[in-house]
Amino acid sequence: MTQISVVIPLYNHAAYIEAALDSVLRQTAPADEIIVLDDGSSDDGLARAQKLLAGRPNAHALGHENIGAHATINKLVGMAGGDYVAILNSDDLFAPGKLARCRALAAADPAVDLIVGEAQIIDDKGRPQESGVAADWMRRALAFRDAHGLPQLSLLHENWVATTSNMVFSRAFWRSVGGFRDLRYCHDLDFLMTCFTRGRVAIDRGVTHIQYRVHPRNTIGESLDKIRLEIAAVWANALFEAGPRITGGVQPDGVGPFVTALESKGLGLLVSLLQCVRAGQPSAPAFYDATLRSAATRAFLSHLR
Repeated sequence: MTQISVVIPLYNHAAYIEAALDSVLRQTAPADEIIVLDDGSSDDGLARAQKLLAGRPNAHALGHENIGAHATINKLVGMAGGDYVAILNSDDLFAPGKLARCRALAAADPAVDLIVGEAQIIDDKGRPQESGVAADWMRRALAFRDAHGLPQLSLLHENWVATTSNMVFSRAFWRSVGGFRDLRYCHDLDFLMTCFTRGRVAIDRGVTHIQYRVHPRNTIGESLDKIRLEIAAVWANALFEAGPRITGGVQPDGVGPFVTALESKGLGLLVSLLQCVRAGQPSAPAFYDATLRSAATRAFLSHLR
């Protein structure tokens, strides 16, 4: 049977970690392993996790100094022993049958590298949201995905996977692609692009896998300019690495959706410029350094204003 490790990166989510862990412990098919790693939080979330997991031989809650989201996830996946890894961010929830569903999908297609399902939006109190900014965004994202049959392009339009909590992936595949890249806001989107470009993806349409909690401390509430620059960089790298796969090949039906997706971000000129930068870099990590952490970064950011 396919073994699934659940890994939980924890950062200042003491208010949510017990509910997150409870959603794992109540799975209809238990996790083979649970690892919580606190990324230098200033609250008591780690102590709460340790108390809840005490006495469970397959569960561990540890802490380390702050190293950031992508690095913490990579460290967790490296610690995991399962064939597949399911990430759960410490403010999100698994649907009760998520792990059972993922095991069934992996058994049906042993070559699958990534499994994603649908995400339901919940608020700070865990109440499902049928209206509001986040719920409307998710509806638009799914409508675009389902209208055009171009899942990778639709992710660039709006990331309907929503969060790393909606990803269950092969540990061997994660290792083969070098893990999650060093991005503050879009490490999830960049990893999805890699999966669609190099791997085999199962989309469990119509089945809710997770509840994605929207609250004031979400990272997406931070600097819009920095987020938009990262989005443009991920676009440029995805176009460089995937080429015509994004539009289903050189097909007329892909032209309109591509233009719509790119124009929706207002980033067309910057993406074009960054593609030139990407062509001169030896790897995606080098490109992201040149774009996001170099003397040119300020110039790229000024283009957004």
